[in-house]
Amino acid sequence: MRFTLRPLDGDDLCVLFLEDNRLLEARNRQEKLAAMGRVSAGIAHEIRNPLTAIAQANALLSEDLAQDPKGEQLTRMVASNVERLKRLVDDVMEVAPGIAPVALTLAVAPLVREYCADWATTQRLPGGEASPLRVEIERDGLLVSFEPEHLRRVLINLLDNGLRHARPGPGALRVQLGEDREWVRLSVFSRAEPIPAEVERHLFEPFFSTRSRGSGLGLYICRELCERYGARIEYHRRDAGPNAEANEFRVLLPRPASPGAALASVPSAGPDSHFPDTELHER
Repeated sequence: MRFTLRPLDGDDLCVLFLEDNRLLEARNRQEKLAAMGRVSAGIAHEIRNPLTAIAQANALLSEDLAQDPKGEQLTRMVASNVERLKRLVDDVMEVAPGIAPVALTLAVAPLVREYCADWATTQRLPGGEASPLRVEIERDGLLVSFEPEHLRRVLINLLDNGLRHARPGPGALRVQLGEDREWVRLSVFSRAEPIPAEVERHLFEPFFSTRSRGSGLGLYICRELCERYGARIEYHRRDAGPNAEANEFRVLLPRPASPGAALASVPSAGPDSHFPDTELHER
């Protein structure tokens, strides 16, 4: 806000200017993040080759030190940190500028079931009613415009994040798939403490993490992948209703532009009974 004082026919005239700088600040922020992404991608690309050499050399060392407990412990430590760096490099390269994304028409319900089942198996979650994971599909037949592996990445990142902060117990983590006007809504609820306001404002920024060993890229990658395909991702706190005392990360997925678009052929692992699947009734 600024103002100026000007004389007009012998009288003083005060002119007040109101300017909204939020759009300009947002645009500047996006340009800085894009520049950071390009630099990070270049660094990640240069790290890949020496990282592979370190992993191979460490594997040879581990064979030579097979009978040395202290040496084995050190090679395991090197291998663990090499894998951590590889994941970090993969995360950075995932959102690096490159080939334009190609969206496919996907039947999203079976993919959500499959991705959740794979994730639950990887996490070694208990099955049945004891599982902390619940999947609720409003109806089958929902179509979205996205890329299947990127959809998997978004959902897995949200599940990892939700499980990390959820209170222990059955049903602490809930995935819901339904409709929200022109969107298909994919929500991940985590029964957990509210996210503090000072953390919430930085949720989707790169390299921001509340964990000492966190890369701070999980939610940033989710946002970047969503924006590539015209989707949106939002955070909400739920203090009432069936998902009371839960943090919700909601992804609004675009429907195909053409209702008759051909479905992409995506391999499926088939049905899985690792966790209960509750069918929601339309409201």
